[in-house]
Order: sequence, then structure tokens, then C-alpha cells
Amino acid sequence: MRYRRGPWQSYWMREALADERPGPSETLRGRHAVDVCVVGGGYTGLWTAIELKTREPGVEVAVIEGQLCGSGASGANAGYLMNLWPKYSFLDALVGRQEALRLARASSDAVDEIIEFCQAKGIDAGIRREGWLWTSTSPAQDGAWTDTQSVLDGVAECPLREVGPAEALRLGGIGARGGVFDPTAATLQPALLARGLRRAALDLGVQVFEDTPVRTVSEKPGSAVVHTDTGEVRADGVVLAINAWMAGFPSVRKRMVVTASDNLVTRALPGELLEQAGQDGIGVSDSTRLLNYWRTTGDGRLLFGKGGVGLGFGACGADSMFGPASKRTPLGQELRRILPMATRAGVQDTWRAPVEYSLTSLPFFEALPGHERVFYGAGYSGDGVGPARLGGKILASLVLREQDEWSQCGLVRPPQGWLPPEPFRFLGGQLVKSALLRIEAAENAGRTPHLLARTLGRLDPTNWV
Repeated sequence: MRYRRGPWQSYWMREALADERPGPSETLRGRHAVDVCVVGGGYTGLWTAIELKTREPGVEVAVIEGQLCGSGASGANAGYLMNLWPKYSFLDALVGRQEALRLARASSDAVDEIIEFCQAKGIDAGIRREGWLWTSTSPAQDGAWTDTQSVLDGVAECPLREVGPAEALRLGGIGARGGVFDPTAATLQPALLARGLRRAALDLGVQVFEDTPVRTVSEKPGSAVVHTDTGEVRADGVVLAINAWMAGFPSVRKRMVVTASDNLVTRALPGELLEQAGQDGIGVSDSTRLLNYWRTTGDGRLLFGKGGVGLGFGACGADSMFGPASKRTPLGQELRRILPMATRAGVQDTWRAPVEYSLTSLPFFEALPGHERVFYGAGYSGDGVGPARLGGKILASLVLREQDEWSQCGLVRPPQGWLPPEPFRFLGGQLVKSALLRIEAAENAGRTPHLLARTLGRLDPTNWV
């Protein structure tokens, strides 16, 4: 294992750091001993640390981050704070109806908890609770939500409701054709949330070590040891909260696909053009396999992103897809198709960030195979801002050896399935990705995709909703 990212920072992260007052953090040096060591200073790692200190204030917790807390995917995502109801069909298939309903309800509670936590701790993460629209941007996508809605038929507390073309256009902008709307979702500035969680963790007494790359994690009789370039931490238990970087472990890599999302932020849009991008503060996602998503920001810009445009190779996949967006990305083409007026403002910034898709499209948690004191979570599949709150509860219970509703929940299991080894996996993935792009281009043009492309496209193991 080697968990380290380069010095590049996303647009969100640069914005968050620009107004931040320096806080007490340091690089790990020498030998330390704690009860729990958390590797990774993003949402999952910080929520785990906060949960541990909230449950047991006396427990000693250290968080080790290779760069700055929030500098990975937690500070480079689209900032959609959502529940798991759109993925209910996956939950039902994985854990059964009763547990699926419990987890979906808990994910709704997690959204409330995050908003309330930010209010209580004075974390200004730019949260706007205006909802999320799952929409269609071509005739081929129309009704993509029907199966999910049918599975949820009769579940009174499910917040998803179907909307027609006129309301979808009002909510999601000129590219929306209809869909399903969740009024309980929110958007936020993701890096501000991560940096705020860091401050909250410090206030609770968590030791936070930044700029501390981790080399290896090992187990010795009675403890686990996290080795860094400048020291080590011995702990009763270790939590690996590094998401896509878990691909560095072969036993985990075979359970998930590391791909990438490309994002851009425009310069400020005039009011009349901003209105054409949808209702202010709403998160929007379409229904193509390599989904497009967009939202406005608090300062009048438009964020537009596209998933699945990169593919990682082996253990180095996450590092290879973290930085500025590729010049060959279809990002601009899709922006012009869906929201052409936004191109008038020009692009302020672009970035590419890794996303790990599990074979179930759901996050999973367990002890690292071959280890008794090392636990991990991964596989958020493009939706981690809200579910990471649940991940923190699950990992806290696992590392504390508690027998409760979190350590025993349906997400504490690895996904079933298999992916081929490299280089066959990478080469096959490139063929499938190209096929999906060809399918998308044909459908957007009103044509029937070629049979070969459709056949290859069915091999894609990933899905967002």
C-alpha cells in the first residue's frame, strides 16, 4: 500500500483554503500510540473520528492525511448531499426489503444530521436545501426512473416524486425533459464541509496529522501499525478511509471499478442565463450511463460534470485520475448540448477526480482481508457526501468491536462478483467506455445504437442510480 496524492487542488479546495484561518495541524513525526488511527482525512475518515469521540470521549483518535483534509474526492465532488432512496432497488436486491428500508431511512436522517451538525458547529458549507432532480436529457432516457419508482410504490416516507416536463424544465433548466424530484436533498461547497469537519474533529480532541503520506499498514501481536515517511502510529484498531485509493489492495480492487468524473465551473452567469440552468441550488443528474450532472453555485456560476470518462489501471488508478480535466473529455460537448447558453460565460476551471464504483453500486465495509484490526469502507459509487455519515457510524462500530445495528448492517459485506485481472480489465474497460460513448452519441442524435456497441455496453458493471 502507498496512499499519497500529489499537490494539485480542485477549484473547491482552493476556494475553501483562500479564506481559511490556519488551524492547529502538523506532520506526523516519530512514534505515537492511540486507540484508533484513521487513514484518510475526507468525509468518511473525519466522520469516523467524530463519531468515535462523540460515543467515547476518552478514546484516543488520530487522523492521518497524505496532503490536506478534504484534498481528495471529498473536496472535488459536485457537492450533492443526498440519501440512498434513488438506489433503493440495489439495496432491496442486496439486503432485502426490511433492511433496505432501514438503511434508506437512516440515509435520510444522515442528511438532516449533517445539516444540523454544521449549524451547531458553525460550519458554513454553503448548504442550500432546494432538492435534487433525476431527469432525462434525450428521448432514450425518458422514464429511466420507472423501475425504481415501481419498487418504491407504497413506501410513504420515500421523498421521490415524479414530475412532468414543464416542472422538470423549471427545476432543472432547459435541458430537462421530466423526471423524479427529491425536495429533501441539498447542495453544498464540498471542500468547506471537509475543512469544517476537520475543525470539529480537532475541537473534540482528535489528533490530525496532515502532509503525512502513509506507506504501509501492518499488524503485530495486540496492535496494528501505520507506517509513514516520517514516523508511525501504533493503534488498537485502524480505519482505512481512502475510498478510490483502496484500489491499492488487490483484495478490494477486484470488487470495484476506479473511474473518473470530469467537472467544470463557468465564470459568473448573468441572471437571465442562470435561470435557464434551473432553480438556484438544485442538484440535477440525467439518466445516461455516463451521467451528466449540473448545479448553480452560491456566487452565480454553473458547475457541470460528467461521470465515467476515465479509467484507472491497477493500483495506481486513483492517482492517475486526479488533476485537471483532460482536454479530450466530452464535458464541453455535453454542456453545449444540454445547457448551451452557459458556454457564453466561459470556463473558470476544470478538474478530474477518481470515483470508485462497487459491483453493487453501494458502499461496503468490512475488515481488510487477512487482518483483524484493520477496517475499511469504499464503493460509494458517485454518491458519498451523505452516505459517508453512515460510513462513519459503521466504521466506528466495527473498530470498537460493538455489536449493534451498524456493525451488523447489510452494508458490512463485500460485493459479490468478479472483475478480470490487469491488463485485460483495463483494455476491456476502455472498449466498454468507448461503446457507452457511442451509444450516448447515437441516442442524443435520435439514432439506434449499433448492435456491437449495445452488446459491449451491457458489460459495464457500474451504475449510479
